[in-house]
Amino acid sequence: MTDTPERIFVVEDEIVVAFEMTDVLEDLGFEVVGPSVHLDDAKKQARDGDIDVAFLDVNLGSGKTSKPVVDILKERGIPYVFITAYDADQISFAGPDDRVVKKPVSGHKLLETLRRMYPGLEARE
Repeated sequence: MTDTPERIFVVEDEIVVAFEMTDVLEDLGFEVVGPSVHLDDAKKQARDGDIDVAFLDVNLGSGKTSKPVVDILKERGIPYVFITAYDADQISFAGPDDRVVKKPVSGHKLLETLRRMYPGLEARE
């Protein structure tokens, strides 16, 4: 894990939410990878993308989840955070150490989550 993330991967099937998160993260000075709104694209980005950390919606519609993306990120050693309406105990594939941030999520909450993961993260507002 890097000391400070620069490239944040966003996986969110709701296009409006995906672009809102993208705008907020870019306004905070991060580079956004994606956003990926479909599972197939998310898996490709997770495999091949230059990613420091990922924000993942759990439910990607039509019975699909972000579990395959999580598996790829774990293999690559890339940290991730679930951004979801579910509680942690409702995510069947979440591990005990996985981070879960409840929707709706604000820019402040995204930045606070990143600061907890990366204590050396410079102040951004």
